[in-house]
Amino acid sequence: MNNDIISLLRGIPLFNNLSPVFLTRLSEKATSIKFSKGKIILEEGKSCNNLFITESGKMEVYKSISEDAELVIDVIGPGGIYGEAYVHDGTSTSASLRAAEPSVIICIDRPTIISLLKENQEFAKSYIRHLGSLVRDAALKESIFIQVFIESDMDLPEPYSIRNHGDKETPVHSVHPVHSVHTEGIDVQEHIGEEIEGDDEVFFKKEYDCPLCKMHFATLKPRQKYIITERTDQDFCVYYKNVNPLFYEINVCPQCGYSYNNSTSGKIKEEISSRLAQLISDIWGMSNYCGPRNIDDAIETFKLALECQREKGANDAAMGRLFLKLAWLYRYKQEKERELINLEKALYYLTKSYDDVPEDPKEEMNLMFLLGQLNRMLGSDREAVNWFVRITQHPEKKSYPYIANRARDSWQDIRSEMKSQK
Repeated sequence: MNNDIISLLRGIPLFNNLSPVFLTRLSEKATSIKFSKGKIILEEGKSCNNLFITESGKMEVYKSISEDAELVIDVIGPGGIYGEAYVHDGTSTSASLRAAEPSVIICIDRPTIISLLKENQEFAKSYIRHLGSLVRDAALKESIFIQVFIESDMDLPEPYSIRNHGDKETPVHSVHPVHSVHTEGIDVQEHIGEEIEGDDEVFFKKEYDCPLCKMHFATLKPRQKYIITERTDQDFCVYYKNVNPLFYEINVCPQCGYSYNNSTSGKIKEEISSRLAQLISDIWGMSNYCGPRNIDDAIETFKLALECQREKGANDAAMGRLFLKLAWLYRYKQEKERELINLEKALYYLTKSYDDVPEDPKEEMNLMFLLGQLNRMLGSDREAVNWFVRITQHPEKKSYPYIANRARDSWQDIRSEMKSQK
């Protein structure tokens, strides 16, 4: 009998209702295997014949998206499980699994799981509830990705689509190229006010009506299929292989300079229109941002948007997100001081926005996690721990284990760092 494995299983919600007899039986059937960092535990497309539980270290779930790029989907710390959606029927996995660091992994084979499901009704019910939480978790991740697509004005993949009132996207062949621009490793042609034809083009022109001066204009946007993610920081800053959609998130009217994104595209009150127009005329400089942009252009568009939205009276959440994305742009440029200045402003506004979060547990927990990470990045470890602990104590934590597990891992990382510094 392995008391360490029994203790581990007892602390996992999926198994904590099992009697000592069944826990002992599971521990006797389980196999403990050591994996070095980077060692493949299970390859994508292979039949999953075991349930994998992290005893120590971390497992990393990832998917290859090109020859030299991959998407990390999840990191599974101690007590975390992988394979529960596949092991009951041995189907092939949709992602690969490897050791993110030197790890000890507990493996429980399929016959043992099937036998337990047949013999123990309470375990079968717990397993069904657990699968339900996986479905909700997958839906949460999907909603986060779709929100990123929407906020960044990316070309949505099938079968999703979105159409804003007053917006229009009509492919028209461009016949008047202005000049060539090299942007993030991609050569494109700039076509002011015209659409680019065909899905083979990296960019297309999307049409808008300016909320301030009402001018109809078109601005460049990247197509979704050319947006390839390389990695993501803990505060959700994404690094891209080729074109960066963040460069094109802000729409800047070429006539009046009013700057906004999808989250701040609402109507402008009549009484502030003239004041807003005067503010923009003082800071804009008449630059046209409707064509290809480099990182410095992107920074200027976010600065303009922040001034416009501050004057317009945008809510704290919108201001916080704009400051956060401006900080990411400075991070790309490795301008640490300016990055930290904008991270502090993002933290200020996003913390203020917490009281106004809709009564949606997943939105609340996502914001709590972001606030924890921002505090951690700015050196406020104790405040970061407070946010992470609140997630692990949230009444809906079992419905969204992905967030709860990440919060628990971050909390444990901070505790380990604090102990090592003593």
